[in-house]
Amino acid sequence: MTAPTEPAVDPSAALDAVDRHLDEFVDRLRDLCRLRSRRQEPAGMAAAAQFVAEELRQWGGTADIVEWENSYPYVLGEIDGGPRRLLHFLHYDVEIEPTGDESAWTSPPYAAEIRQGRLFARGVADDKGALMSRIHAVAAWRLAGLTPPVTSIFLIEGKRRLDSPGLPSFVRRHADRLASDGTLWENSWSDALGRPLLKLGEKGLLYLTLSVRTLNRDLTSQNAALLPSASHRLVAALASLHHPDGRVRVPGFYTDVRPVTAQERQLLDQIEFDGEFLRRRSGVTGFVGGVDDREATSVVRTVPTLTIAGVETGDNRPDVTLGLPSQATAKVEIRLVAGQRPERILRSVEEHLREQGFADVRVEVVASNAPNATDHRDPFVALVADAARRAYGHEPVIEPYTTWVGNQAALGDRPIVGIGVSRADSGFDGPDENVRIDDYRSGIRHVVEIMAAMADGGARRPTDDEGALR
Repeated sequence: MTAPTEPAVDPSAALDAVDRHLDEFVDRLRDLCRLRSRRQEPAGMAAAAQFVAEELRQWGGTADIVEWENSYPYVLGEIDGGPRRLLHFLHYDVEIEPTGDESAWTSPPYAAEIRQGRLFARGVADDKGALMSRIHAVAAWRLAGLTPPVTSIFLIEGKRRLDSPGLPSFVRRHADRLASDGTLWENSWSDALGRPLLKLGEKGLLYLTLSVRTLNRDLTSQNAALLPSASHRLVAALASLHHPDGRVRVPGFYTDVRPVTAQERQLLDQIEFDGEFLRRRSGVTGFVGGVDDREATSVVRTVPTLTIAGVETGDNRPDVTLGLPSQATAKVEIRLVAGQRPERILRSVEEHLREQGFADVRVEVVASNAPNATDHRDPFVALVADAARRAYGHEPVIEPYTTWVGNQAALGDRPIVGIGVSRADSGFDGPDENVRIDDYRSGIRHVVEIMAAMADGGARRPTDDEGALR
C-alpha cells in the first residue's frame, strides 16, 4: 500500500465530528430516502429538491432551486470556505434502471429501515447516500467549529431522462458559479475487498429510433406477394448493422476509439470482475467472442457497442392476426467510448444505411451525450486517491474507464473523480438496495480528507506537454 501523505490542513477535529454526529447524519439521510423522488412522481421530486436545498442552508450555505428546460429543478448551492473550489455533481432522483416489483423488497422501499448495520431504501446507493455524505462532510467542519478549508459547490439535478438533456444549457448558463478546481461525481462504490473505486469517466450515449413506412395502412397478409412489409424492411436494415460475430458493421464505427495505454491496462487489471455472477444472472455459459473474465474486465469498459434495444411493428396480440405491417420502429442504443463523437457516429450510421439501400429508413436522435474521461495522471486524481488511503485504510482502485453511460461531458474539461458510499453488492436500483452505515461514515471521512488536502492550492493541472490524455 502506498503511504498516504499528510494533508495540507489537519482534518482531525472534523473527522472526530463525523464520529460524534454520525447518528444524526444517518437520520437525515433516512429522511431524504423516505421521499419518493421518482421521475414519474413530480410531487416527490419537488419535495426532494426542497429537502436538499434546506439541508445546504442548514449548514450555512446558499441554495437555489432552479427550474430548467427538459429537467426537474436543479439545486445549485454553495457553502463558503477556503479559496479553492470543490464541485459536487449529484442527483436526487431514483430508479435509473428498471427496478422490478416492490413486493421483492424485505421492507418497503421508502421505509428507510436499518437492519444489521445497513440502511435499506430505494435510491440510497444511487445516489442519495453519496449526496448527503458530501453535505455532511461540510457539516463536520462546521460542527468542529472550523471554517471548511475549501468552498463547496453543489450541482444536484433531478433527471427527467437518463441523458439529462437540460444539463448542457444549464452548465453554460451558470458557468461562473460552477467553476471549480476539481469535481467529485457520485457513481462509485467499494469492491468486495473493501477497496474504494475511483471512477474517472463515463461512456457516451447516442440513442436513435429507426423507422420505416411502406404502406398507407396495415393490410391483410393475403397481399404479401404484392406489397412491401415494413417489418421485413426494418429487420433487413437492422441486420445490416452487425457482422454475424456481433461486431458493428458500420464503416468507421471503431476508427476514433482511443487506444488503451499500457498504464491504463495495468489499472484495469486491478479491477474485480465477477464473470460467474454475470453468467449466472443472464443464464449463459460464456461471453460473446469467447472472452474470459480477465479480458471481460477491459472489454466491457473500452469497447463501443450498438444494441437493438426494441422493435415495434404489426399486431402482436396472442392470436392469428393475418396482418401486413405498414410501419415499423426500432430503438437503437449506441454506447460510445473515449475518442468517439456522437455526431460523427450518427453520420456513419446514416451513410451506412444509404449505401446498403435503406435510404427510406428514417433516423431520429432521441439522446446524445459525448463520452468523458479524466486523465488518471491528473494531480486531482492523486489527491483523491491519497485521501482514500487515509479514510479507508485500503489502497484505492483507479478505474480509468467505466461501464456507465452519463452526462459528465457537459461539465467540460475539468478533472472529475467518482467516489461513493456503497458496495458492489448494494443492489443498485433493485430490491433491498442498501448502504452499510460504516461505509457511509467512511464516505464522509473521505470527502473531509479531500477538502483538507485541497486547501494548499495543490492538485495542479497537467499541461499539454505533460501528456494529458484529453
